[in-house]
Amino acid sequence: MGIEEYINHHIEPEGDYLYRLWRATNVQLLHGRMASGHLQGRLLKMLVEMIRPQYILEVGTFSGYSAICMAEGLKEIAAQSPSLREKEERKIITFEINDEQEEFTRPWIENSPVAEYIDFRIGNAITEAPKLGMTFDMAFIDGDKRTYVETYESVFSLMRSGGFILADNTLWDGHVCDPAYDHDQQTLGIRKFNDYVSKDPRVEVVILPMRDGLTMIRKKL
Repeated sequence: MGIEEYINHHIEPEGDYLYRLWRATNVQLLHGRMASGHLQGRLLKMLVEMIRPQYILEVGTFSGYSAICMAEGLKEIAAQSPSLREKEERKIITFEINDEQEEFTRPWIENSPVAEYIDFRIGNAITEAPKLGMTFDMAFIDGDKRTYVETYESVFSLMRSGGFILADNTLWDGHVCDPAYDHDQQTLGIRKFNDYVSKDPRVEVVILPMRDGLTMIRKKL
């Protein structure tokens, strides 16, 4: 048994719906491993339960796995304190720029047990999210790696003080420190983002070396 399998056997179960979504993602879509998966999905759910956000912004829906995991956290919060905030007041706004993804993703989101917590939109979050006129408590960035800095700045402007931004794939299979990838545009985009955020005085930042790297950022101002 490998370490990842060992971990997955010792954390909260994935659940049948998410397992079927993970299977369908990997069978029907190219680059199925882009989905968050069991371990990261459970972490996202727990982080939602810890941060207790009202509104979450997601950049890059892909198959909907991460959105559903975060929505599970919102549902758990609503169940714990129904008198404080009704469940419809907690929402994930998730943007997917690839319109060809909609045919696969929308049914999985709309048929999920947490569909009422997810607002799935096709469009470019960098330009569309600011039009919402909303302030977010938490954000999950998992879009085009080449534009991570631009996405970060767009998302940052929408976050409340003390809010959290999570950025996925920030170690990029170790390519960030491999000179063989010095001309790969996605690797360069992530390197630029990591350098940028690490020097940003407005935030606290830590990189978790799980899966492909997950960066946690807290907005101080």
